[in-house]
Amino acid sequence: MSLKTKKIPKALNSPSETKIPKAGNVPNENSCLEFREGQMDTDGSWGWKNISPLQLQGIFRKIFSCQKLTWQDLRISGSHLVDLKDLCSKAQKRLLQIEKDDQDQLYSLRLSGKERIWGIKDGNIFWLLWWDPNHEVCPSNKKHT
Repeated sequence: MSLKTKKIPKALNSPSETKIPKAGNVPNENSCLEFREGQMDTDGSWGWKNISPLQLQGIFRKIFSCQKLTWQDLRISGSHLVDLKDLCSKAQKRLLQIEKDDQDQLYSLRLSGKERIWGIKDGNIFWLLWWDPNHEVCPSNKKHT
């Protein structure tokens, strides 16, 4: 390639020297969680279509109150990450079916003694996945769970 035909990239605009990049908030255990619905499983044993409108209202009330809490607050109240290998075989199979088996862990959000919402924790985002009213996804031998 000769010097005459060699292309030299040019900037359309010169970057402003007065702009300063701002760092966003890095989520941590003291961040409040935010719920997202884009990954919800509507079918299966713990699918959201199995919930009555009245139950859904109660769940939404609990979800809205959880948004005021930090991840640390949730952990203190019994919510936690669970390795996929510790889930019941039915839950593991369902994750394969819905192509969510690429996760290392799911988050168990404790709403009451048995009630759980299962989801994917991504920074401060909680992606809703399953409604588990009877603590079946990851059964516990502990009393009252």
